[in-house]
Amino acid sequence: MMINTFGRRARIALGAILLTVGATGTGMLGAIGTANAADQYVVVAVGLKNDNPPVVSVGGMSVGTDEQQTGVNALSNCQNNGGSHCVLEASAKNGCAAAAANDFGEFAGGTDAVLSTAQNSAVSKLQNQQGAHVVVSGCTNPQQPPSSPPPAPKQGPTVSWDVIVGGLVAHITDRSGVSSQCTYATDNYSRSFALPANATYDLKIVPAIPQFRNWTVTITCDNGTSTQTTNYF
Repeated sequence: MMINTFGRRARIALGAILLTVGATGTGMLGAIGTANAADQYVVVAVGLKNDNPPVVSVGGMSVGTDEQQTGVNALSNCQNNGGSHCVLEASAKNGCAAAAANDFGEFAGGTDAVLSTAQNSAVSKLQNQQGAHVVVSGCTNPQQPPSSPPPAPKQGPTVSWDVIVGGLVAHITDRSGVSSQCTYATDNYSRSFALPANATYDLKIVPAIPQFRNWTVTITCDNGTSTQTTNYF
């Protein structure tokens, strides 16, 4: 506005000066625009697909300039992916966030400027490492160099039971993809068996007298996996 108060000659002189410094001015405006760029938030959420161990977890993520709204979007993303009881686990400003879970539905979050560090932080915070893995992770910066998530630990076998004449049978299924020698143990009972990769072994427990109570069952395999659960019998 001050330029409009000058005479014609002054405006011509100023025009020449502006032409001379135009490139410099453009660079300065670019720097100012970069400095004033809005902060970005990345928020991760995690929820459950089932309630009983081994629990399957579902993640959701969102990136935006408003942290509260970004959190709302992350929760919606988690629910749209099939998760129930979705909760926010981590939020990072101009960085990376990750959420981890284990077979028991325990959640933990981690943040860092580097994606792999955020992932490792989330996994390490889980109190129980059985089935510990990264559920969802991401960064505000799309130029963040890709990094491989930490390898997911091998999952322990699943087990279900059927009552048969004189006792029951435990259906034990491998999820590790590695053949192993395993042990089925509960109160006053222990038995070893071979469990082929990705196969099911039917362990018959006969004779067995129903006592109508919960039994704690632990299955431990020499490939480093294990499962602990209960069975009412």
